[in-house]
Amino acid sequence: MKKRNAQAEKEKEDKDVIDHVGDFIEQQWRKGMSKVEEIFKDDKEADDKLFGYFKTFMDDKGVAAVTPSSKFLVDRTVKAMDVKNAKVIVEYGAAQGVMTKQILKRLPHDGRLLAIELNDDLYRELTSRVNDPRLITVNGDVRNIEKIVEQYGLGPVDVIVSGIPFAFLSGRGRHELLKSTSDLLRPGGRFVAYQVTTHLIPLLKDYFRRVKTEFEIRNLPPHFVFTSFK
Repeated sequence: MKKRNAQAEKEKEDKDVIDHVGDFIEQQWRKGMSKVEEIFKDDKEADDKLFGYFKTFMDDKGVAAVTPSSKFLVDRTVKAMDVKNAKVIVEYGAAQGVMTKQILKRLPHDGRLLAIELNDDLYRELTSRVNDPRLITVNGDVRNIEKIVEQYGLGPVDVIVSGIPFAFLSGRGRHELLKSTSDLLRPGGRFVAYQVTTHLIPLLKDYFRRVKTEFEIRNLPPHFVFTSFK
């Protein structure tokens, strides 16, 4: 009887933990949704912006998210990059420039940011919205990153940040891009990737000495942020 009661008590405790986790996730999701509404409520062009981004997402599988990154995901990612101590940064998948703008706000006055975007529509928006002498924009494929960096003579890179969906690359393609990424970074440099899934973790450990994982639920969809140190 005691054993049965102990088992019942254990099951109840497990259920309570699961319920609490579920409640926490729901609370954070609601907070995130309210913040998204707050961000756009005073913008008369909000509906057009969101519709345009959603259309691009549907038309191009290379776009990782249904909506632009939330301020919470951007802040978490930029913080992980340690931008203020970087001189050369490369951004994979700059999209409309939401992350790009925040990087530039923190980038030293003599720093350089190379932002690469493959999608033609998003690239046009990027170049029309962001104007900074420290910024180099490229309408191209990050799989050619080594040639692009060499073309602009940027040399060893301090930080590479990526919003591209690695899940859409082939297995070989993921390894090749991660190798190129690691090769371009200076010793002690970091690669920060914000992704919807955790599939990158074992791959990152093949190319970097340490990987830190964070989770940001206040985004649509929620994202993991991986910071990998060379």
